Amino acid sequence: MKTITLANHKSINCVQHELYLGHNSFCTRHSKPSAWNAFCWKKKKEHDDGMSALLALVQQASEEYRSLSMEDKAALIEEYMRHKERKTFGLHATTKSKVNDITGTLKAIKNEVYFVFFFFFHVLAADTFVM
Repeated sequence: MKTITLANHKSINCVQHELYLGHNSFCTRHSKPSAWNAFCWKKKKEHDDGMSALLALVQQASEEYRSLSMEDKAALIEEYMRHKERKTFGLHATTKSKVNDITGTLKAIKNEVYFVFFFFFHVLAADTFVM
């Protein structure tokens, strides 16, 4: 551990945090969505003007929300849950899977840069010398 910290100029706590992936990244808070959050999400989706507009809409829509029946609130929650399921992403369980993902991404970037370089300098250079 000390060799890693000295080689990378980091503290022992920082290296431990990186090695153990930061315990908090796996302790995500799972909570049941409320009808009010689903209602606000729906209103923001209808009037996609940004966060400042959302605050004004919340004040205006609070009366409308209070008038909703329990069935309407359940339908809102169901629609919101479908939306959240589409937005989920996976967490990497191990450091090896993170490294493999990053390695694959960097290889793809390297290939893209190589092909752009190859195209730009070889194909375009060949076109300029052809007469």
